[in-house]
Amino acid sequence: MDIATNRIGKLALITAMSNDDEETHIKTLVGQEHHLKLTVTYVSGRKGDIEKVFVRSLIGAALKAETITEKAGPIHAVVHAGLEAWHGLTHAVVDSSSLKVKVAIVSDGKWVAIAAYGDSAMHQLTNHERIGFGVMHL
Repeated sequence: MDIATNRIGKLALITAMSNDDEETHIKTLVGQEHHLKLTVTYVSGRKGDIEKVFVRSLIGAALKAETITEKAGPIHAVVHAGLEAWHGLTHAVVDSSSLKVKVAIVSDGKWVAIAAYGDSAMHQLTNHERIGFGVMHL
């Protein structure tokens, strides 16, 4: 799979939707681009419970992986991009719905892009895909 690394939003979306083998390939590509940083994390549970910790967990994951620095600007950018992704992901989803989501955070040192992709369900027979996306300048 040939993936252009000049669009961090597209890279975040592709990574969030990738399987394990594809993710490994993407991480190899990103590793060759010294200006790019990538974090992948997962969240699952009830929407109402995840909502309380979603943005904080993204900040923690991005800091731990050194995708962003521990400064006000980058943290603020993750807050806004994370909220934008969360709102897209959970639009018209009730609090009791279950979510299982893969989140990709990509930064090029100037911008951060966050993509969240996974499944939601009120009932096991209503399971379907969802996606959310946000971008913010550092």
